[in-house]
Amino acid sequence: MANDNRAELRQVIAQITSIDAVVSIEVSAILNGLSSIEAREATLAATTQTVATQPSKIALIGVYGGLTPRGSWYGSSLSGIAVSATRAADDADVAGIIADVDSPGGTVSGTAEAAAAFAYAASKKPVVAVVNTLAASAAYWIASQASELVISPSGDVGSIGAMIMHQDISGWLEQIGLKMTLIRSEQSPMKNEAHPFAPLSDDARTFLQGRANAAGADFVKAVASGRKVSQAKVKDEFGQGRVFGAKEAMARGMVDRVATLDSVIAGMVAGMPTRAASRRRSALMFD
Repeated sequence: MANDNRAELRQVIAQITSIDAVVSIEVSAILNGLSSIEAREATLAATTQTVATQPSKIALIGVYGGLTPRGSWYGSSLSGIAVSATRAADDADVAGIIADVDSPGGTVSGTAEAAAAFAYAASKKPVVAVVNTLAASAAYWIASQASELVISPSGDVGSIGAMIMHQDISGWLEQIGLKMTLIRSEQSPMKNEAHPFAPLSDDARTFLQGRANAAGADFVKAVASGRKVSQAKVKDEFGQGRVFGAKEAMARGMVDRVATLDSVIAGMVAGMPTRAASRRRSALMFD
């Protein structure tokens, strides 16, 4: 829009100067001013292009505590993790991404999306997930999508699979003389079929087992893709739900190397391109 306005102004000035030669001398200052503005903008555009091809920041993304779709006081937001990873992947000024992971896992809902965002980021630039000090269940699903998976010396990884818990408190209710009655709409006889006030029915168990199996299969497939191994290897050698320490995880191929978060950050900073002093920025950004 600004360029269009300047073009119109130049046309007006040209018409004026064609009528009166004296005026042309007086308005020449306006043309010189326009030329200076355009020259500065051209220089700025060129500088911006140069900066974009010389990324100098590291995005540090935290994956902490119990992971839920919106997050809580005791854990990170899965949607927030996905947004942060995608934003860092698309930021031309970010040279690489480090995930600081310390989580026992979380909900199935939101995990696949967060893991997909990490896989997307890893397709565009280096992404290092650091198990500092726990990446279990959903946290390992996400971390497995990184370009490199690092574990701290005292770290633990694993718990691949999905689990659904049902609590039957009918015996306790009977002891205290309390009987629960559920009245469902006739159109929805299966509504809340996994309630805790009675033993789980065979139909409900079969349905829930299918849900767990489907989520577990997605988990195995994602880990196999992220770790670049077969699904059979993940099923047979990645613990079948168990958690392992650094040495065992390395032997099984569940991680790439053992290192601390500080050393990983230092290594990535050392490998980044340098900029002129006038364009120097902080090496870290936090999400």
